[in-house]
Amino acid sequence: LLPDVWTEIPGWCVVTSKRNLDDDDEELKDFRSTSCAMQNFMLSMWSEGVGSKWTEGPTQKTQQFADIIGIDTSVDKVAGIIWFGFSKSGGLSNAEPKQQREKGVDDVLSTLP
Repeated sequence: LLPDVWTEIPGWCVVTSKRNLDDDDEELKDFRSTSCAMQNFMLSMWSEGVGSKWTEGPTQKTQQFADIIGIDTSVDKVAGIIWFGFSKSGGLSNAEPKQQREKGVDDVLSTLP
């Protein structure tokens, strides 16, 4: 996927995991837990009619990318990026109603500048 196509991706969720420079095993455990949480989040989105793709690559490991998303690479590292959106055929407008959630996206989403 070429960077000039990235602007066409409707939603991005950049997920980070805490670094632990004193304990590599603990950092790996945290990264594994973060990865499981990402997968569960994607399954939850799928159940609501939202398509997603987990992506990672060399771009997300650069300092320039860290600066854009506002993370301190001595504290956090990017675990992955979830691209998400609705299909052109309608997404949720064609889905059956789901149980109402206690919190909406606006209650839990942080938007970066």
